[in-house]
Amino acid sequence: MLLLLLLLSSLRGSQSQKEGYKLEVSLSETVQEGLCIYIPCTFFYPDSWIRTRSTMIYGYWFRKGSYFLEDVLVATNDQNKKVEKEDVGRFHLVGDPMEDNCSLRITDVQKKDEGRYFFRMESWIEKFSYLYYQVTLNVRALTQKPDIFIPGILEPGHSVTLMCAAPWVCREGTPPTFSWTGAALSNRGPSRETPYFSELTFIPTSQDHGIRVTCRMTFPGAGVSTETTVPLNVAYPLRNFGISVDRENGGGVESSLNFSILKDESLRLLCRADSNPPAILSWAHGGRAVLSSWSSDAGTLVLQLPHLGVKDGGEYSCRAQHRMETQHASLNLSVLYAPENLKVNALGPNRTVAILGNASSLVVLVGESLQLECVAESSPPAYMNWAKGSQPLNSSLPSSPGILCLELAHVQPGDGGEYTCQAQNPWGTQHISLNLSVQYPPRLFDPFCSWADEGLLCTCCIQAEPTPSLIWWVGERTVEDNGNNDLLQVMSTTSGAWTNSSLILREKWDLDLSLRCEGRNQHGAHSLLVLMVSDRTSIAALEFSKGALLGAGIMALLILCLVLAYKKFLRMKQLETGEVGITDSQSNMEADYVNLDMKQGRIPRPPPSDPVTQAPPEELHYASINFRRPNLKNPEESTEYSEVKF
Repeated sequence: MLLLLLLLSSLRGSQSQKEGYKLEVSLSETVQEGLCIYIPCTFFYPDSWIRTRSTMIYGYWFRKGSYFLEDVLVATNDQNKKVEKEDVGRFHLVGDPMEDNCSLRITDVQKKDEGRYFFRMESWIEKFSYLYYQVTLNVRALTQKPDIFIPGILEPGHSVTLMCAAPWVCREGTPPTFSWTGAALSNRGPSRETPYFSELTFIPTSQDHGIRVTCRMTFPGAGVSTETTVPLNVAYPLRNFGISVDRENGGGVESSLNFSILKDESLRLLCRADSNPPAILSWAHGGRAVLSSWSSDAGTLVLQLPHLGVKDGGEYSCRAQHRMETQHASLNLSVLYAPENLKVNALGPNRTVAILGNASSLVVLVGESLQLECVAESSPPAYMNWAKGSQPLNSSLPSSPGILCLELAHVQPGDGGEYTCQAQNPWGTQHISLNLSVQYPPRLFDPFCSWADEGLLCTCCIQAEPTPSLIWWVGERTVEDNGNNDLLQVMSTTSGAWTNSSLILREKWDLDLSLRCEGRNQHGAHSLLVLMVSDRTSIAALEFSKGALLGAGIMALLILCLVLAYKKFLRMKQLETGEVGITDSQSNMEADYVNLDMKQGRIPRPPPSDPVTQAPPEELHYASINFRRPNLKNPEESTEYSEVKF
């Protein structure tokens, strides 16, 4: 027996390598349990064969055993040969050996079918086994799954048909069986099943959304099963709709109708809506759309707000639009920040607004009214206060949040100085300062003349802002400041708004002489007139002149009284109409006639210490001056008298 096996083995080996014998086939194939496989095959033999159409050729497929005698016939076209009982109906020689076709099909593949297979051909002329071309069949576990077809989104209360199919199942095999399972299938309707697909009809409800349904396929020819599970997609209206806030600095997620955050921080606003199909979400800020989603999004729309600024505050609203309904939700976002952009608006008599920055200067005339409006941007609104220097001031005007007004009625020189507005809230403090300069036309105060060793000494004291220029007129000519000659001398000093000037008239004046002290700045002018008459006439002439002067004085007094009354009338009308103001320097010229005490040897009095509170002189003054005879060392020396009129 051993010798016989060795002989057969040597014969097979020699046959497998004979020239002219060839097989075209895949040497390795893989298939899953329960499925089918088709193995195309073509065989060749030497041309030395003489065959006719009547020559019958048989083909055989064997599963290779451990030994030659263990090879198992699984498929053939030879009716006289029997195949393995377990393989009957599953292995098929689908190729025609008469056409040199040795193709093989295996259906309902089982795990035990795994192994090596070879082809053999026989005829009355020749027999040959193609052992050199063995096909290795690998059988894997079934991983193919059926497909479940659902017609889109299911409408609650409407009948729907589901289909379970496996297009990969071969028709030559044993048809699979189908089964359906799932909690949503309680309302089943009529169903239909074929060897290769199954249909299930039922009525879903809105609560069935997400409920899982399973279709199971069983392959009886191989004893294996496979299944597919899918969730139901059932339409339902909006639910769990709302807005939440996510602090990107790790503050977590919050949900509130009002939310506050510091300036320059970052924030995420989340709008969520649960619905099927998904709602279209959109964000709007201040009524203007800023971000929208598609209906395919996952029910959440995130609005990124990096480095928040002042303009980012306000109302944010989210809209959820669903085919069944529309809902809105909103929140108010407050961006907190310290006071900034502090400024002062100055409203003058003509309601002209001047916007002033820090360390600005503002000029106003005496008697005018001024309103200072301090404006600050902040959140929350800042607490604001005015101060002059270090002295707090109370506002007499109603103010709005972020605005504080200060009214200065009938401004006086003492109202000048530095004004500071301060704005403060929990996040910081800011202040702004301005310097108020009160200006006014010149005013003469307490003029004085007296005899001195050098001659007649007249002192003129004037106050104005800005500092005025002071000029002495002697007759029709002016005398320069600090000028000095044989007949007169002028000396002037300036301190702040005050200017003092002294004029010394030396003796022996032969001609009538007029003196005038005049102060002037851009807001107007004020002057003091002194009339001097030399005394070289007789007593009668003097008395006559005195009488003439007295009459002229009375007439002048009458005329001036009328002028004064008329000016008083005009001023009252201006007060009634609110048109009192300071005229320009060309039209604001005033001349005063002031009582002077001309006692010999008297020293000029200094200016008052508080000129602001001192009432300004009337526009017209009248006085007479007596020159007393001085005590002469030589009683025989004559003395001349002169008269000075103001």
